[in-house]
Amino acid sequence: MPEVEQATEKQADAASKDGQKVNLEAIMHVPLDISVELGRVQLPLHMVSRLHRGMVLDLKKEANAEVDILANGRVFARGEVVSADGKLGVRVVEVVPQGDRIQSLS
Repeated sequence: MPEVEQATEKQADAASKDGQKVNLEAIMHVPLDISVELGRVQLPLHMVSRLHRGMVLDLKKEANAEVDILANGRVFARGEVVSADGKLGVRVVEVVPQGDRIQSLS
């Protein structure tokens, strides 16, 4: 009988793994907004009303500083801005640990 119990446990483990795969695939179609925050600036309303095309805002951040990568407005990684073939991109340098991401939700 121990062989039967072992077989049942293996089947349960396999079903559990398949269930996890099915659950993950169930959310793969959910849209996710990814953005990169280069920096922040606070401006009084009268300055915002005077913004126009070509205006430069000083973000008080070094040119080679790390940037935050956000998913639905929450930081999940940090990266560095790179240029390739005249286009800008972001290289992921660090993924925020899961515990820190969960704490940021509360």
